[in-house]
Amino acid sequence: MTRNFGKIDLKNNIEEYYEIEIELNERQIEIVVNTIGMKKIDKESIQAIDNYIDNIGINEKSIRLAIHKDFEQKGEAKNYIDFQMKEQDKEDIAELIEYADKKLSKKEKLLSVIHLLRINFYPETKDKVFAMYDYTIGEELTDDLLVVKVLRNNNVEVTIES
Repeated sequence: MTRNFGKIDLKNNIEEYYEIEIELNERQIEIVVNTIGMKKIDKESIQAIDNYIDNIGINEKSIRLAIHKDFEQKGEAKNYIDFQMKEQDKEDIAELIEYADKKLSKKEKLLSVIHLLRINFYPETKDKVFAMYDYTIGEELTDDLLVVKVLRNNNVEVTIES
């Protein structure tokens, strides 16, 4: 039994994934536990995921800080914003950033409006990735995601995926 996913048989009949939706920052986000190829799940892994979800507001804030730091250091977050600024229609960008902080640059405004779509958890302890956060400027505008990987050692990696 898990706090967030209900009854999961940890030893038999493992499904490929377990999914819930939660509200965070006034948006519905998908939370997925990816168990593809797993024969069993250890109780500690599920408890770690439950504990992480119980503190999701704090955890997501720290991920946003990591995104902003990556942007400032001209990393993948900046590459994602630069790419979207080139690829998207100017009117769409203007509409997205209309209510953003007026003190920010146009690129910083676009970064400020990215939103979380889903968090994927990986209970397989051999995998170095514990969770992946998928952010977008808008699902209707792009398939490209700004992805933040939370590693088991608590470090983070920011990447772009499409």
